[in-house]
Amino acid sequence: MPANVETMFSAVETPWHKLGVVTPDVLTAQEAITTAGLDWLVDLKPIYFTDQVQEMKNVADKFAVVRQTDDKCYGVVGNRYTPVQNLDAFNFMDNLVDSGDAKYETAGSLNGGATIFIQMRLDKVLPIDDDVVPYILLTNNHNGSGSLKVIMTPVRVVCSNTLRWALNNAKNSISLRHTKSISGKIDEARNILGLTELFYDSFSQQVNQLIQTELTKDKFDELMNKMFPMPELDADDKTSVRQYTNTANIRDKIRSNYASEKQNGNKNAWGVLNAYNSYELWQKNQRGAKTTNAKLEKQGTYLINDDSRLTTAVVKELIKL
Repeated sequence: MPANVETMFSAVETPWHKLGVVTPDVLTAQEAITTAGLDWLVDLKPIYFTDQVQEMKNVADKFAVVRQTDDKCYGVVGNRYTPVQNLDAFNFMDNLVDSGDAKYETAGSLNGGATIFIQMRLDKVLPIDDDVVPYILLTNNHNGSGSLKVIMTPVRVVCSNTLRWALNNAKNSISLRHTKSISGKIDEARNILGLTELFYDSFSQQVNQLIQTELTKDKFDELMNKMFPMPELDADDKTSVRQYTNTANIRDKIRSNYASEKQNGNKNAWGVLNAYNSYELWQKNQRGAKTTNAKLEKQGTYLINDDSRLTTAVVKELIKL
């Protein structure tokens, strides 16, 4: 199952997708930016086109966001756009907590580098489960599609689906536009984020409930039948056969995802939720996307904008257990 990871590092734990570098402990900003493969810059390049008489003309007030290392173009932006370099993002996080100590637990680039994420581990453990710790997460887009975001979350981000889950459930967050330097926003971010356990109450309780809820096979099957009921099969009807086969394939993918979650110790409602969420983001057919690149582009769009209807519906059902 693809994870849309270009480069990344993960402290101590090996991510489910087995990608990136696993380090024995958390890293400093300088260590993390190198180990995660984020030690590169983006430039704003002027845009030109060939007119009717084959002369090159500049597109006024429009620029391409280009990565220096390989000239990869991430998008087109206006003249007010100010790039936030990866190093600036790490410096912002360090200044946020007034510390240059080792504290970064995961970081990486997604969608070919168009999206980057940096996750800092805080010292104080959330009062929801011994294995769940609070994080500050920063994510930034280099394609001009959205603001830089900083949130408080108990979700450990290692790929696009965990990033999306963290963003969609963020209770306290700050968004910073790419129109001027972010360095002057430290105090504002501290006030909004608060940096206390108060921000975790609602979401952390829900996460804790899911972690502590064990599912029997009957309950798992009951949920599956509610989310993806098997249609009646008419062997003489091609449409019926196709619908039956498609539903069976979806159910198989979710069961396989949950089997992987159980191997990682998530034999609970949290693991079931991850199984459905992984299907929704990475395995669900993308209408109108015929090529691999087109599918990845749609998946990248869903990273921030999708309603996660299936995942939301599953959460509601699991909370009832």
